[in-house]
Amino acid sequence: MIQALVLIEAEPTRVQELVQELQDLKLDDSIIKHVYGVTGRYDLVALIESPDLQALGN
Repeated sequence: MIQALVLIEAEPTRVQELVQELQDLKLDDSIIKHVYGVTGRYDLVALIESPDLQALGN
């Protein structure tokens, strides 16, 4: 199992909404463990777990 942090840019008015949407999103082989709102260049950071790099890319 590998973990990845995905940095996401979003429209400022949708940040709170996207936190919930991403947490509820179903992926084929990966799992979105956590979604955090952050400040700076990116608006959200998602922690994703995948069985391998190929699954993460899908």
